[in-house]
Amino acid sequence: MQLTTRRTSAMAKSPRLTQALGLLTATLFATGSVNASAQTSGSASSTRGGADISSDTSTDLGKIRVDTAILFYQEEGGRVQATEPVLSMTLNHRDGDVLGIKLTADTLTGATPNGAAPWSSPQTFVTPTKVSVSTTSTGASGNSIITTVDGIAVRNYSAAAHALPLDYGFNDQRYALDLNYSTLLRLDIRLSGGVGYSSEHDYTSTSVNAGITKDLNDKNTTLSLSVNAEFDTSEPYFGTPVPFSVMSGTAKGGNTDKSVVDAVIGITQVMNRYWLAQLNYNVSTNNGYQTDPYRILSLVDPVTGAPLQYVYENRPKSRLRQSVYFGNKIALGPTITDISGRYYHDSWGINSYTAELSERVTLDTWVYVEPFARYYHQTAATFFRNYLVWGDATPQYASSDSRVGQFDSTTFGLKVGFRVGTSGELYLRGSVYNQTGNGHPTDAIGQLKNENLFSGVKAYAGLLGYTFVFK
Repeated sequence: MQLTTRRTSAMAKSPRLTQALGLLTATLFATGSVNASAQTSGSASSTRGGADISSDTSTDLGKIRVDTAILFYQEEGGRVQATEPVLSMTLNHRDGDVLGIKLTADTLTGATPNGAAPWSSPQTFVTPTKVSVSTTSTGASGNSIITTVDGIAVRNYSAAAHALPLDYGFNDQRYALDLNYSTLLRLDIRLSGGVGYSSEHDYTSTSVNAGITKDLNDKNTTLSLSVNAEFDTSEPYFGTPVPFSVMSGTAKGGNTDKSVVDAVIGITQVMNRYWLAQLNYNVSTNNGYQTDPYRILSLVDPVTGAPLQYVYENRPKSRLRQSVYFGNKIALGPTITDISGRYYHDSWGINSYTAELSERVTLDTWVYVEPFARYYHQTAATFFRNYLVWGDATPQYASSDSRVGQFDSTTFGLKVGFRVGTSGELYLRGSVYNQTGNGHPTDAIGQLKNENLFSGVKAYAGLLGYTFVFK
């Protein structure tokens, strides 16, 4: 059995992961395909995944492939829930040219950690809100109370004693469009390029990408190089807060920008008729605003650990990311094994290790199952802090975001696929994600020793998809 793979020379775009989902949803659905665009720089973890159902498009010449899928995601404890429908269409011309169109929509609601540390008594927080109120008034909004301060709508919300402080005002929608085109320059060289745009109520992203692949050794070896440039604008409706300023409901500063340039160089090698291997090196530079404008830190008493104030975080404006990815597809009998590993390092001091394994087992001509597992370990950024201490010198950078802290995570799941007719496939995929970390550091101050300072998460996700091919 000769293994084949979709060799996408345009590197996967690295859209901004919505704040509440962070590193989570990007890694819930790692697919089995060994893809030249498998690594992105949007997070410290690999973001392979999505609605791609088949890694073999060698029979698609002159045909149109349509992929549709919908993702459902839910975090425990009443936290973020998400729904994400995706529609993509690939038009394959008989001469080898390929046009790809992808539409994505995200809807996210629920509660997300605001960065403050839990405490032994209730805590109250204040933030601007989009609600327009012409006169001083009070009204319930979920777990929040809306008031006005000097003509500005302000939302107050609380956290119970010993509870992780959550902002229940989280509500976001994202819409994205991606266009990609590739053509054969020669029988052994393919050029590609694309553009992308996504928009949220407080964030926009525009990207362009280009790539080239070259086949060698009777197409048993493929070299690839791809580059992606992304330009993002953060537009919090209340403005961007001044770093380490006290949390308040008043208007902040203006919009901020960020640019990202990624490059991936890779080699895909047919080792034998049963084994396909791929090695990628990814480098990315990020410059501009990379702070979460909604996240705060507790400024605590140096003896008791009691919160005295809440201040906005601050992160460096530059970041260099590097990673090495090694993936393998091995076909033995009725099964296909996908096993991969990845090492990541960045200039913020984060190092991570990822191991993924899936086993696709054909049960009959019309059905297969594919269990999969993933393990991820990450070290903390140099500026990660669970809280700041009153009286200590203000650091240059600090964030309590668990996504830049030390943690381990596991993902376990199962995919089931059903052949529909001669050219269709229906598939379902479910997974459980669990993140663990140190919630009781030995250097915790006062009564904070008794609180769980790790804001990890357990989440469940399901994916329902259908793909078909027609002329």
